[in-house]
Amino acid sequence: MNRPSFGWYAAYEAAVLETDFSQLHRRIDAALNAIEKRLDRLSKLEEAEFSELQSALRSLQALSTESQSA
Repeated sequence: MNRPSFGWYAAYEAAVLETDFSQLHRRIDAALNAIEKRLDRLSKLEEAEFSELQSALRSLQALSTESQSA
């Protein structure tokens, strides 16, 4: 698998791959926090990373919604 080298990606990946529902919300929060920190530095953001960030945010929102209904 070709993984992006973005610093926030490890937190995102940990959230997406988490199988323990008792840890899932903590992982999602950590990933969202990492993404927010990265977005605060928009001056250094390339289009490819911005696209990945948008995709990650959509995935985390869906995961959060899905886990709340489970």
